[in-house]
Amino acid sequence: MFETVIQKIQQYETVIIHRHGRPDGDAMGSQIGLKHLLRENFPEKTVYVVGDDAGFFSFLEDSTMDIIPDSTYEGSLAVILDCGAAHLISDSRWQMARETVRIDHHLYTAPVAGTEVIDSSFESCCGMIAALAMEADWKLNPHGYRFRPFPLRQHHRPDLPAGGIPDGTGI
Repeated sequence: MFETVIQKIQQYETVIIHRHGRPDGDAMGSQIGLKHLLRENFPEKTVYVVGDDAGFFSFLEDSTMDIIPDSTYEGSLAVILDCGAAHLISDSRWQMARETVRIDHHLYTAPVAGTEVIDSSFESCCGMIAALAMEADWKLNPHGYRFRPFPLRQHHRPDLPAGGIPDGTGI
């Protein structure tokens, strides 16, 4: 499902991760989680997260967006997460990247990126990022795991409390 996305990520030295404006938990979690997955599995790459302020979700670790010049987009890959339409993407500079990838769980409405994985059977974009990581056999670091999709893990981990939120036991 994610073969082309994995190939695109492997090709680029600079990856800039976008999401929709006025982010919700899924947008922030998928963006921050993917950042940590890429940094763990591709330490030689430069990975940025961009967009408007995290707002209500500014309490999340690593929720501060990177401030980068336009020149950073030259020769980069822009990854757009959790965004059903181009006009909703926070930071329009994604269009300046050499190539674009979109991963989204909303109903498909129109093309946005050069490479798109759209699957509305997923409950969240975080679930799609987890599926990407599993398909690619990427290692998780403690930061990336912290932003895992709780409902997806609940299905696989009946030992988690109701709602799938960990109880501090480190699982």
